[in-house]
Amino acid sequence: MRTQTVAGLVCLLLICTSPAALGVEAGTPTQIDTGDADSSISVRYAIERLPSQTGRVCVTATIARPQHVTGLSVRTPAETTVLRADGLRPDGDRWRISDDTETARLTYTVPVGLTTTFGQRTADTDRWTLLARQEVSLRARWRWHVGPRPAWNESLALAAGQRGVAGATAVYIGPHERETRTVDGDRITLVVPAAADLRPGRAAVLDSISHAKRASTAGPDHGHIRVFVAPNELAAGGYTPSNGESDVIVNAGEPVRSPLSVWVHEYRHTRQTFETAPAMDWLEEGSADYHTAFFTYSAGGIDENRFRERITTERHETADLTRPDSWDGPGAQYHKGTRVVAAIDARLRQATDGDRTFETVLDRLTRQDERVTLALFAETVSAVAGDDLDAFVRESVTGNAPSVPADALADRDLRRSGAADTTDRRANAAPSVDDTAVTATNPAGGNRDSLDAARPVTDRHGEWTVLGTLGMLSVLLARRQRP
Repeated sequence: MRTQTVAGLVCLLLICTSPAALGVEAGTPTQIDTGDADSSISVRYAIERLPSQTGRVCVTATIARPQHVTGLSVRTPAETTVLRADGLRPDGDRWRISDDTETARLTYTVPVGLTTTFGQRTADTDRWTLLARQEVSLRARWRWHVGPRPAWNESLALAAGQRGVAGATAVYIGPHERETRTVDGDRITLVVPAAADLRPGRAAVLDSISHAKRASTAGPDHGHIRVFVAPNELAAGGYTPSNGESDVIVNAGEPVRSPLSVWVHEYRHTRQTFETAPAMDWLEEGSADYHTAFFTYSAGGIDENRFRERITTERHETADLTRPDSWDGPGAQYHKGTRVVAAIDARLRQATDGDRTFETVLDRLTRQDERVTLALFAETVSAVAGDDLDAFVRESVTGNAPSVPADALADRDLRRSGAADTTDRRANAAPSVDDTAVTATNPAGGNRDSLDAARPVTDRHGEWTVLGTLGMLSVLLARRQRP
């Protein structure tokens, strides 16, 4: 009886752990070294201008599927026209890769013209093209046999015969010039279209970003930053297609010597790899705006009065930063956000005799595996300060704006650099500094859901591996119960 009970349990476990029960495509699992680069799904987008179809570009997506990915389908962006499919078949509104295909290609045309709250950021004209990766990228779902979830790695390239620059998250095609500055062994490349009237000098732009790079210690210190100068006819301000990655777009008319310098603000977004809960989304913009003012001041770009005025602003001072739906405008996260970060930075410098700063907080948050909540934020600030600042942080974020002891922030000799790994992040855009209401925001009016929906998703998360292991253990147990 005992043996029959164990045998029944074994059968039940084997049934529950079968691929069919899990909804995963059946087949013999292939042993894959999941630490190898081949375990990732890679897609490369080659971009080509279409002189006869202004407003659209042609994209050839080459998808390489590793062996342990048993099912993969993709969906094209809105208003796409598919021209050719190799190794894929239509399946409703998606394209499914054939079972025996390791490398598939999908060629399609897609419109270009990304618009955020503050205006149009990209375009395809009869002279040039500037686009962001999310405008051309596929949305994917997949299943796999063993190991952790495969990564979805995207890259951009120029099709044969195209003259331009392809970065990690942005592409420019058309007449242009490039100027590169090497800072601490890393490169900063300024891509200046012939159609752009760059108001500040190139040296001034590179100087400001170089200083911000040296002064930043939290987040990834990229080996190559590309700054795409947007032609003046596009919206003023700037845009970062994906936080934590190495490309930014800034309008050619933006000044450098400003506490709201978009050049520095967008650079700071390339250092942001921490993930925030919705109630803490303000931290991305508030910290970027604060460090923009601080670094511009420490580099001598603005005087002390302009710096103090920026970090002690009274705008939106009563806003609860954790409740965006209660704000009377999108500027709360930038104005009050800047003041909150400035006050915390000053407290940290005073408590640690200048040894620790708000950059230390961001560095620790970057190393966390969980999304940043208000509780985690307050806990991290307290740990960095070596004192309990929980009540102060919570009141500063949700209640009236705190006072800022600006004298603690007068250090101009900040010359440091940091290093870390990059991860995919959501986009951010910044309007012109002439718009005093706001300095930056994310696309689609700050709708996080619309951005998350554009990210690759998977059908399964490796349950077969875990449950399969339980099944094997049950078999061993049954064997031990035999007389």
